[in-house]
Amino acid sequence: MIDLLQEPSFLWLLGLVAVAAIVFALRYQVLTRKTKEDAVSDWGYQVSENMQDLRLTKDAYMRAYTKVHAPRKAKYTAMALVAVLIFAVPSFVLIQSIVYGIWYMSGQSRVFEPPFLVYQFLVFFSTIVFWIFIMSRFIRHFYKHIPGIMRDELAYERAGYKPDRKLVVGPNPAHIDSDAFELTQIGSSKFGWEVYAEIFSDALGLSRETDKNWQGSGHACDIYSDGSDMKIFVHIEADGFTPKTHPFFYPGKHARKDDKLKTYTLIIRSPNAFAAFERIKASGFPIVKSSGSKTSRLCNIKADFLDIYIYDERWA
Repeated sequence: MIDLLQEPSFLWLLGLVAVAAIVFALRYQVLTRKTKEDAVSDWGYQVSENMQDLRLTKDAYMRAYTKVHAPRKAKYTAMALVAVLIFAVPSFVLIQSIVYGIWYMSGQSRVFEPPFLVYQFLVFFSTIVFWIFIMSRFIRHFYKHIPGIMRDELAYERAGYKPDRKLVVGPNPAHIDSDAFELTQIGSSKFGWEVYAEIFSDALGLSRETDKNWQGSGHACDIYSDGSDMKIFVHIEADGFTPKTHPFFYPGKHARKDDKLKTYTLIIRSPNAFAAFERIKASGFPIVKSSGSKTSRLCNIKADFLDIYIYDERWA
């Protein structure tokens, strides 16, 4: 039988494996810390620029970001090397016992006699093959559990989102021109402000307050709210808005010509999301895309300038 303590080459090999495992483990710790810092920085930038998705909390965004950008190679390499160290001695002893049994069952043939060349070759070669098998299992697991792209992970996090308040507006407050779209072209004979009253007040249950001279501009404004700091301003045009009275309807000084129309996001909790959804669809509102059914936890309505997500309180 081969005594491991008398095999310095094998012990050196184990020492190198141990050092490599430590290096990769430390690398994983450093990269993981950096990934979390990058996630916090990226979230902070999106919040500062009003780019964040209101259906994503900071924790949810960080989970998705760290999952996609996690240093998985360093992690799996360190785990595989540790597994090799754990099974090194037991596998060596087991394989040596098997080879010894082969020698004994062969009538103690001189070919397999320990501790000569063939015997040592079979023991060490089989041990290395076993190590390769262990590492191959980790490689297989690594590729089998590759995370999705950021878009898919964020979609997964959004699917579990539960609004904790009646109304969320982003950016807050929302400023809407009641006559920005020709509602009569899509079969509605109502004024724009009437359509919004039907949407926000009647369908979504928000309180409505009318300011006939909003901030001294000479224009009326319907203000919708759930009683919190979240507000939706529907500005009613009379003789026309100006950049001085309504600057949010005009591009900034350094805006590009191809800048898209500002889009607002509304997240609403409703006692009956589908009923509200159907009422909005029947209001004459210029919908680009919509989705929802009687059994939906979430109904969504999208216009060129407004995204409305209606969550059913019965699913909360």
